[in-house]
Formats: sequence, C-alpha cells, structure tokens
Amino acid sequence: MKIVNTFDKHRNEPDISLDEYTKEVKLKLGRDISKCKKIYLDTNYWLSFRDIILGRVKNEKFKELLILLCQGIKSERFICPISEDILIEILRSDHTCLDETARIVDELSSGVSIMSTIERDRLEILYFLRRSTQGDSYVHSPDIFVWTKVPYTLGLVHPTSTPFSPDEELVVQKAFFDQMWSTSLSYMVEVMGTKTFLSIPKLKDVTETLNRDKVKFAHENNSFKQIYLSEMAAVLEMFMHEFEDALIHFYETETGRKPQKTELQSTKAGQQLANMIYNALKRNKLKTYLPTLTIEASLYASVRLDLERKFTKNDLHDFRHAQTALPYYDFFFTEHSLKDLVSRKNIELDKKYNCTV
Repeated sequence: MKIVNTFDKHRNEPDISLDEYTKEVKLKLGRDISKCKKIYLDTNYWLSFRDIILGRVKNEKFKELLILLCQGIKSERFICPISEDILIEILRSDHTCLDETARIVDELSSGVSIMSTIERDRLEILYFLRRSTQGDSYVHSPDIFVWTKVPYTLGLVHPTSTPFSPDEELVVQKAFFDQMWSTSLSYMVEVMGTKTFLSIPKLKDVTETLNRDKVKFAHENNSFKQIYLSEMAAVLEMFMHEFEDALIHFYETETGRKPQKTELQSTKAGQQLANMIYNALKRNKLKTYLPTLTIEASLYASVRLDLERKFTKNDLHDFRHAQTALPYYDFFFTEHSLKDLVSRKNIELDKKYNCTV
C-alpha cells in the first residue's frame, strides 16, 4: 500500500476545516475527470471481464470491449467509476477470485466511484434548494461533485472520539482521509478478507408486497402520469426528514445559527419543500432536478402501468443501477430488459438524461 503522510501539511493548515478540505479534494477529482466519458458497467460486465481474464470463458465481443476500455482509460478518454451496488454485488460473487475482480475494478475505475445513494439524495436536495433560490453562481454542479474514491463508495466516514486534542484530531482526520483516498480495492480486499464483504446486508426482497399492491391499487390510477405522481408522493413522504435536514443545513450556512425547534415545528419546513417539489412535478417544471428520486419513481410507475409484468427481485437491483447511471454517466451498459424499460416512450429516461444505454 502506498503510504501517504500529510500530517505536517495539515498541522500547518489548522484553519481549514475537515468539511472544507474534503470538499476541496472532491471538487479537484470531479474537475480532473470532467473530460473523460463516464461508462457505467452493470455487475454482469465486471464479472464477465473477470472470467475472460481468468480464461473461464471465451467471449470475443466482451474481450474486444475490454481491450477498447483499457485503451480508452490509458489515454484518459474513458473512465468506469463503480457504485455501491456494483461494489457490494461483485464482492459477494465468487470469493475464490476476489483478488482478480478487485484488480479489474482498480484498473477500469482508476480508483473512482460515485457517491452512495443516500449521499446523492442529500446532494441533489441541497443543489435543488440552492440553485432554485440563489442561482448557478452559488452551487457546484452535481456532475462535478458526485465523484469519490472506492474506499468511500458506501459513504464518507472519519475517525472520531480519538484520544488527541481537538486540533490534533483534526490533523488525524484529514491525514486519514488522504490515506484512504489513495487506497485501492485490491488492498482493501487483502486486509479485510472475504468474510467481511460476505457479511454486508442484502437488499430486502419486497417484490411480493409490490406485486400485491400493484393489483390492489390498479383501479386508482388510469395513466402513467397519475401512477408516477402516486409513486412520487410516497417517495416524498419517505424523505420528509431528509428535506428538513437539508433546510436546516441551508439555514445554518446562510445565518450562522441553528433554527429553534419551535421554528421548525411552526413552519413545517420539510412538508413545505415536499409540497413544492410535488407541485413542480405536476406542472412538469422539475426538469432534471432530484434524479435519484425521480428515476426510481418513474421505473416503478412504468412497471405498475404494465399489468402483464410482475416485479422481480432483480428489478430492485436494476432500478438502483439505472438511478445511478442515467444522470451522471455518458454510457450505461446493461441487459436488454432494463434498456427497454428506461427507453420506453412513457419515460424515455435515456433521452432525458442524455445517456446512451
């Protein structure tokens, strides 16, 4: 592992907060890869590339694609950042060749990942708030700010409650961030071992409930728009706490103080923001804001509209891949059924987000 010693650097920069420093590093990464075409490979592509390298299969088309990708990445024209879902799925695959899988990820991703779903939701909500109220000059585009490094694929964490003084703890936190920022997946696999990754919780299978409710509530909506608004209403209700947190953060950065509990209760800020988003959707004014939330609702609504199609367990994973890929990547390599779903005329998500699927 490459040792990164930045302790002296951070001791000489005590006025730079941890938040300011991590944002600065992330913005640099986003700008560094801004000219690269971003390619999202769903899990099957990663596993197929691994099997080709191991000599398990001889698929000439996949082999040719792998060569082209390696050439494009070497010339800095392409990059294939992974996501939390890809990371979890490939780490749960054949653990006897996890080292080889990790090496492929390190090479094709150049160590880059997209932020976790929860982090993207929060980023997109704050971006919507700031750009809507203050304009372009007050915000960084999510296209630049959404990228991170593989060790932080599941979220950004820092060491806390250390035995050091507050000033020295800040130094340790920033130096730890620098070390993790340069750590490869191969090294993580070597140190953590396969059992750690196999213990990551799986997505709960709710397809039985989805299919039952699809039939139960079919009579309530007779158009895609109605079903979509119904889905979005449920999503917005679920994210009420996130909306409130975003407004608190927004308020703090503007005023320098936290709002009182009574102020939050009297304004019902989270509900007001949810209502604003819902009304913008009804009037087709939301554009491409909040893509992670709206893509999810679009895909669920599209399947609900098709009475002949049932939700499957794979849908839950496929929808998350689409939520991640479509707004932030230039190309999305996936299976035929998902390609068909995202490009259907009732949603045309590929065209909306200018992503070739």
